[in-house]
Parts: sequence; structure tokens; C-alpha cells
Amino acid sequence: MIQITLSYKNREYRHFEDSSLAQIAETTRRLLCALLEDIYDLVTKEAGRFLIYLDHHPKIEVEGFSHGLRDQIERTLRGESAYEDDY
Repeated sequence: MIQITLSYKNREYRHFEDSSLAQIAETTRRLLCALLEDIYDLVTKEAGRFLIYLDHHPKIEVEGFSHGLRDQIERTLRGESAYEDDY
């Protein structure tokens, strides 16, 4: 399972009682699952989370995954191939 934490104005939200935040979190989770489809099985085997900043300069941080998997995730998020080219 992909764990998502949303951050807005230096506050982290993990439990989404607010329906609008819950909707944003669910939509984000579905989009991340689709984006990470090629490596989804690897992502679900490790304990990690995605910290998504919704402030003026939005960004995504990847925490808790192994170094190799974190590199694959970050390459995918940048639109590159998840797997390194061995040239």
C-alpha cells in the first residue's frame, strides 16, 4: 500500500477527516499507483511514504524506501525510465 502524507502550510495531514483532503489524498494515491505501475510491486513490498507539499511550490518527497527503489521512484516521477540504462 502506498502511504501518502499531505503537507500544507507546515502542517502534515495523515488522517483525512476533512472530505476535501480525503478526496485529494485518494486521487493522489490513484495517480501515484498509475504512475508507478511498472514498479508498483516493488513499492508495496517496502515501508515508505510519499510526502506531498501542497504549498506555493508543490513538491513530492520520497521517504523510507531503500536507496535503489527511491532512485527508481524519483526517476519515474521525473518522467524518466524507472530502470537505469546499462551502457
